[in-house]
Amino acid sequence: MEKDPWSAHRIKITGVLQALCRAGAVEHRDFSYELTELGSDLHQQAPIFKLWFGAYASVLADAVAGVPDPATLVRGAVVAESSSRVGAQYLDETLLDLVASLAPRGRVCDLGCGTGSRLLAMCTRAEQPGIGFDISSTAVDAAQNTVRDARVLGVDLEIQQADVTMLTDTWPDVDIVTQAFMTHHIAPDDHCADVLRSYRVRFPRARYLVVFDTVAPASTSASSPELFAPGFDYIHALQGMEPRTREAARRVFAEAGYRCLREITLAVPNSYAWVLRPDDGAA
Repeated sequence: MEKDPWSAHRIKITGVLQALCRAGAVEHRDFSYELTELGSDLHQQAPIFKLWFGAYASVLADAVAGVPDPATLVRGAVVAESSSRVGAQYLDETLLDLVASLAPRGRVCDLGCGTGSRLLAMCTRAEQPGIGFDISSTAVDAAQNTVRDARVLGVDLEIQQADVTMLTDTWPDVDIVTQAFMTHHIAPDDHCADVLRSYRVRFPRARYLVVFDTVAPASTSASSPELFAPGFDYIHALQGMEPRTREAARRVFAEAGYRCLREITLAVPNSYAWVLRPDDGAA
């Protein structure tokens, strides 16, 4: 173990501090460095920067190199950890309050659960068991810490690795299904409708599907707010993804056989939560 980490990494640390000073994010005062107002604002966005430059580093690099399918290069564990921090900062309380208002009567399911921290919070508040699915094996491995935390709290929590667009089993004990900021990845619209429709089969007794997602802005003017967070539209454009409009998203829900009971505007730009209920009269 290094006795003096500063000595071992002095050149790197000094270089970073000097770069931050030149960028105006940090200023050197006597024997210390302090964040400027710009630096404080950037610090608030740290999870976003880690998400784009950590999880999507290969996407950014290989977009220049011309790799044809950059979506396969995403680092799932970094997505899970960074998304968890972003959610805790901006969204989780809204989701927790929303799910609690639906008075869960059985297992709560989170599709694309990442580390499972949000799912555990929902289950703890609802006093119900939970199950989560994530496509990333590294995210599921990281989620086992959450499963252990749940066990200490007396919460029955299960996390499985699975592509939620291709589930084959059924979970009749699930009462509420949630899916946060993943629906825009499922394209085109008819495929997305098929996937959402499949949830009605895989979770046959679920009363609600709660979807959180970002939509394309109503206006394309320079003054319109950025999508979700700085860099969102750029990263997704590199992957060939374009968010749906709000109207298109609601059409997909209807085509999948859901009625929209509530639409909630979120604290982040161009983002909404929809409480959907299976429409028994749908084909």
